[in-house]
Amino acid sequence: MPTTRYKNKEGKTLRGVTTHIGQNIGWGKDGLIYWANEQGREGLALDEARDTATIPGTLAHAMIEAHLFTEIFDSSKFETKDKVKAETSYYEFLRWEENYKMKPISIEPHLVSELYQYGGTPDLIAQTSGGIALIDWKTGKTYSSLFLQLAAYKQLWEENNPDQKITGGYHVLRIPRNEDVPSFHHSYWESLPCEAWESFECSLKLSKNEKILKKLL
Repeated sequence: MPTTRYKNKEGKTLRGVTTHIGQNIGWGKDGLIYWANEQGREGLALDEARDTATIPGTLAHAMIEAHLFTEIFDSSKFETKDKVKAETSYYEFLRWEENYKMKPISIEPHLVSELYQYGGTPDLIAQTSGGIALIDWKTGKTYSSLFLQLAAYKQLWEENNPDQKITGGYHVLRIPRNEDVPSFHHSYWESLPCEAWESFECSLKLSKNEKILKKLL
C-alpha cells in the first residue's frame, strides 16, 4: 500500500498518526523484537519471515475491502492454504457485519487535523446498530498503543465531520496472520479512557520537541 502524504491548508506535509506513535511510543516493541528473534532462530531472513506471516491476514483484509467497495477480488495468484485461512476470517467478518447491521459511511478517509497538525486514515467509519462507530482491523497482536490510535482517529473524524460524532463506540477486528492466533477476534469499547488522547498528545509534543532539538545539532 503506498504511503499516504498528509498536507495541511498551507500545503505543509504532516506526519501521520502511526508515525507519531511508532517513533515516540515504545509500547509493544518488545513483542516485535521477540518475534524477529524467533524467526531468526528458525533460519528465516526478516523479509522472508514477514512476508510469510502476513499473507493470510493481508489477503483477508483485501477481501474485506473489496466487499466494502462492492468490488470483485481476484485471489487466483494466492496459494490455496493462504486462501483457506483468509476466507475463514472473511466469513467471520461477514457474520460480524450482519450482527451489528453495519453500513459503511466512509472507508479509509484521508483526514487532517488543522487543530493539532497531523494526519491519519481510519479503516472504517460506519453506522451500526449502536450508532456511528469507528472500526479498525489488525492482522497481528494488539498493544496498548492501540488506544492512542483510536483516540487520534476519533479527533480526526469529528473535527472534519462535527455532525457525525462517534456514538457507537470502537470496534477492533483482529484478522489473523497465521494459525497461531484465533481465526477472528472482535474487541469493543463503548468509550475511550482520557489517558488515550492525553498519551497521543504527548507523542505530538515529542515530535515537535524532536524537530527543535535536531536544529541544535
